[in-house]
Amino acid sequence: MNKFMVIVMFLVATPHISGQKEIDFNSDKSLNKIFNQKEIEGLKSMVQFVDNMVEKSTNEDNPNKAYHLYFEKISKTPEYMVPFEENVKYRFLKSLDSTQFAMLWNFSQNAGVIKYRDSIYRNPDFITILELKPFSKYMDYLKEIGKDDPYYKFLQQEFERVGNLMQDSSEWFVRNHKKFDFDIPKNRLWAAIYLLRREESIEMKLDKYFKNK
Repeated sequence: MNKFMVIVMFLVATPHISGQKEIDFNSDKSLNKIFNQKEIEGLKSMVQFVDNMVEKSTNEDNPNKAYHLYFEKISKTPEYMVPFEENVKYRFLKSLDSTQFAMLWNFSQNAGVIKYRDSIYRNPDFITILELKPFSKYMDYLKEIGKDDPYYKFLQQEFERVGNLMQDSSEWFVRNHKKFDFDIPKNRLWAAIYLLRREESIEMKLDKYFKNK
């Protein structure tokens, strides 16, 4: 199936997406300084994909309200919440142009050494992990907006220092979502990226793999 057909199928399956409030990335000077127009279109596609999920999940057509409701749900749910079915999310991301995908993401099979039930696996090739790159155009963007925003400065520095978002930082964002206006491009973009990178645990991936084997 080619990329055009994947995108068409996605739009057909989500008919109300064109009627929702589209975020105005043109108003963000830093974003337009770092990314070219093709890359910005990729960012818009990712945001729209996540917008659609949170709106459907919360039954709220206002994206800002929908994100707040969804993060509140995560914060109050004892079990670990995974926003997307992995195959649906991966299919969408693979439908993007390769440069649009690569400006943020990487697919990895470096899960490390895993003890599962009575077996030990080392970087099993049947486990795929979506990673937000610690050095990328998006991190350049965070560094730029971090000149005036201490939260995004902290984010960029944490990724640069440890290569990932630490659990405490991840939980802080969910608990403090009310501090963010998701009608502001930088906040909406980060909220969408945060939910896209929120993956099944390795154990969940293994459970699913062996169940379907």
